[in-house]
Amino acid sequence: MFNQRPQVQPVPDTSRPLVSASAPTREKSVIGSDLKIVGQGLKIPSQGILQVDGEIEGDVEGAEVIVGSQGKVTGKIVGRKIDVCGTVVGVVCGSIVVLKSTSSVAGDIHHVSLAIENGAQFEGSSRRVASEAELPTSRQ
Repeated sequence: MFNQRPQVQPVPDTSRPLVSASAPTREKSVIGSDLKIVGQGLKIPSQGILQVDGEIEGDVEGAEVIVGSQGKVTGKIVGRKIDVCGTVVGVVCGSIVVLKSTSSVAGDIHHVSLAIENGAQFEGSSRRVASEAELPTSRQ
């Protein structure tokens, strides 16, 4: 009765990668709530998003670092964007740092932008820098 044309779905081109090798990854790595990582001089670097739901005694670095509500980091955290919902004892260095209402931070924060939600606990000093280039890195 009706002359309907079949709909054609395009086939994705799988012959080339969707992301170039030099592009930053948006992969998410999670340190689970059942893990406790301890080590002298321990450094955990990540190129993408690192979510800490467990406990780390050591330094953490990632493009984006999320300390979950049950997470605890005792050491230095370095990242472009850092969201803290849990506990941090140590220095935090990030372009954008957000302390959520459930967070507890004991240590200095070096930042370009800092947001502290009502209820967050922060004991230490805050140092604002003009640009990311002025932030201390994990190598310092």
